Amino acid sequence: MQTHRLAILFLAATLLTGCVGIEDYERKTDEATGLRGEIAKFESRIRELRGQIEELEGQIKQKDLDNQELSQSLTMARRHSQQTETRVADLRARTTERQKKLTEAARRVQRLQRAHENSRARVQELQKNLVAAQKKLLRFEDRIRFQIQVEKDVKAQFSKERRRGIVEVRRDGDRVVTSIASAILFKSGSAKIRSESKALLVKFSRLLRRYANREVQVQGHTDNVQISDRLAERWETNWELSAARATRVLRYFVEVGNLDPRRVSGAGMGEFRPIADNDTREGRRTNRRIEIVIFPPDS
Repeated sequence: MQTHRLAILFLAATLLTGCVGIEDYERKTDEATGLRGEIAKFESRIRELRGQIEELEGQIKQKDLDNQELSQSLTMARRHSQQTETRVADLRARTTERQKKLTEAARRVQRLQRAHENSRARVQELQKNLVAAQKKLLRFEDRIRFQIQVEKDVKAQFSKERRRGIVEVRRDGDRVVTSIASAILFKSGSAKIRSESKALLVKFSRLLRRYANREVQVQGHTDNVQISDRLAERWETNWELSAARATRVLRYFVEVGNLDPRRVSGAGMGEFRPIADNDTREGRRTNRRIEIVIFPPDS
């Protein structure tokens, strides 16, 4: 509108300043009209462009707002990502620690399993040993029970001799030991059996034959008095004397008493297993003895 007014004023000024021909006037009028049309077009285009500019400015503002929101979202996303990475790192560290604990726990389980297997094997071994020990104990109890019966039998058979102090019977663990004073069987320094004591040995042989499944050992014992010069040529020490006396009784049991020689043996103990004090006459007399040891079956 402002441009249109300027064109009219320009035309009026031109008419007032000089005489203008009709043709020039019309031509100028046409030009003015054309100019007004052009101006109108330009104004329309300007308005259109302004509208587009306003629209673009609105879009730019919206884009700015969108960019701000995106920037805020990106910032929040980065923060969230950092927090997530921190949590992930923490989880990884915790997972690693738990994995270590699981590995150690697995090793402990393996050690416990091995220990359990070893313990079970040990228990089985102990059970086997216990069974064997129980069987052994039962056998030992049976042997003791049998030997108790043998002890009773020997005591009963030699009750008179026991009262006279000639024979003593005792049980030493699972062995029955009958002790006969050497003075009853032998003269001093001699290994020859007295005639009057042979009946005693025959009686003992009859008893031993009833226990043919048992080992029998005849042991010779002396006191600690050294062999006299008179007997030194025959017996160097008490060992030889004790062994000779034990062997002589052993041979009597086999040759006269008909005992199985595979089941009997003799041993010379000398002075080294006293049962009384050698400092007294009575003690030395007690230590000079023949012991007949009856072992339990299958010993």
